[in-house]
Parts: sequence; C-alpha cells; structure tokens
Amino acid sequence: MLFERRALWPAVLFLLSACAGAPPRIDAPGDAVELSAVPFFAQTEHHCGPAALATMLAAQGVAVTPDQLSPLIYIPGREGTLQAEMIAATRRYDRLPLRLEPTPEAVIAALHEGQPVLLLQNLGFRRWPAWHYAVAVGYEPEASSFILRSGTEQRLTTGLRRFLQTWDRADRWAFVSVEPDQVPANATPEAWLAAAAPFESLGRIDVAERAYKAALDRWPSSSLAWQGLANTRYAANDKPAAEAALQKAVELDPASVTARNNLASVLLERGCVTAARAQLEAVGRVPGALAKAVEQTRRDVDSVGTREDASGCP
Repeated sequence: MLFERRALWPAVLFLLSACAGAPPRIDAPGDAVELSAVPFFAQTEHHCGPAALATMLAAQGVAVTPDQLSPLIYIPGREGTLQAEMIAATRRYDRLPLRLEPTPEAVIAALHEGQPVLLLQNLGFRRWPAWHYAVAVGYEPEASSFILRSGTEQRLTTGLRRFLQTWDRADRWAFVSVEPDQVPANATPEAWLAAAAPFESLGRIDVAERAYKAALDRWPSSSLAWQGLANTRYAANDKPAAEAALQKAVELDPASVTARNNLASVLLERGCVTAARAQLEAVGRVPGALAKAVEQTRRDVDSVGTREDASGCP
C-alpha cells in the first residue's frame, strides 16, 4: 500500500543526509534473531495490507492468502487498508491482535519469542505520507538493522535509523497475532485483556474464555481477568460459576464498581436480595460511564422490596 508521491528534490535528499546525527541506540538482547520460516507474499499494487496480514497469520498456521483477505480489509476508495480492518480481520481467524509497546525493544523481544511483528510505516513525510505495512522477521545487532518482509522484497534489510524514522512517522503502530491461550512473555495484563474483550461482543465467547483463562494462569490476581471470565460464564448460562468469579474479582479489588454491580445483578437473579443490596451499598464513587448501569441495578433491587431471600444465599 505504498501510495504514489512526488519525487523528492535532490537538494532535500542532500539536506536529510547532511543532518544525520549520532546513530540511535537501543537496549535489547545482543543475540541476532531471524524467523526465516515466516512465509512471504509479494504485494500487488496498493495491497501491502493483505500481503502483510497473510504473512503474519500464515506464520501461525492459518491457511489464508492475500487474495482471501483483500475483500475483508482492502478499501478501494482509499487504495489501502486501515489499521482497524487489520485488527478486525485478525479476530476473524480467532487470533488475538496484541498491540506492542511503541519501542524497538518490544519488537525485538517479540521476535525472540518467535512472533513476527506487523507494523505500519510512513515511507514519505508527515505532510505527504506514503503508508506501508511490513512484517518484521529479524534483527541483526551487529549491523543494527531489522529484517522485513516488505512489498515485493522477501528479505529487506533496513538500518535502525531508517526503521525508526519510518515507524516514528506512523506513530509506532505495531501488533502481533497470538493464539488466545498463549500469553507472550512480554505481554501486559492490560494489553492482553483489551485484546480479548472484543470477542465477547463478536459472540466468540469460547475464544474470549480461553483468553481470560490464560490471563488468570499468568496473572491470577487480576480482578479484571476474573470479571472477564465471569462474563463468559454468564453468557454460557453458568451463573454459579459467574458468581464465583465475581466474588473473586471483588475480593481482589473491593473498589471495583463494575465487579460489585455485576455481582449484585447475579445475586439478585437467584433471589439473594440482601446480599445484592449489600454489594451496592459497598460501591463507592461511581464513574459517569457506569452511573446508568449502577442506577438500574439499584432500581431492580428496590423493586423486590423486602422479599425473603432464597435458600443458599450468602
């Protein structure tokens, strides 16, 4: 998806090269890495998005080609692909699109874990951008260069300075696609859960649950992960498991408005009015975004009045 732009004047090229300063430095493992088994799909005109995404997904064993991806992500009017389409298409293949920290160290760490990194570059200028997707498959510390699957080149070696310039101009956007039950060593709980949550609204509860269970294996003290697991259990109509997960979430984070509100709702559904009311009474300051949901739960509890609790209530 390399857009056409006017040729640069020689004087501008000379000025850019003359302004070169000290080479950039990064703090990353000293060992070279190259994922030579990553497939390569040469892009056709304006189709670097489908080619790059097919490269990354195929590296994980997904049977897909750029031609199959193009109808999903290529926008003819823009002669290219937006990042949102790349993320959405990754989810269609039951992979978590995990955004990376915007540092070359994060890219190199992913490569050392065997993960090709799909990134956005601007090969032009901020004022006259030339957007391009590529897949990083290696890093050579001695040469201080990255190895990319890019455009029509299967093994494009790009120096660190050039890599950072083009990546900086694209706001350092990059992600990896991973199996929902395989949490990378360099993942953070916030990034992992943010990548997992959209599967709930897509109706892929099974994928979301795999991701939440993997999160709890990695971060057992994450209240948000327990809340996510509760959502999937509730969606599967396993309300006792949802209640247990929410109890754990509240135990880990007593100040969580969402956890207490959802627990109150589940308790109310099984007739535990007193316990539900107690959860709402323990709620502190309610953020504006949650105010309507909490108010609705309060009305639901108040509507049953002083009805006697069902048996087996906490």
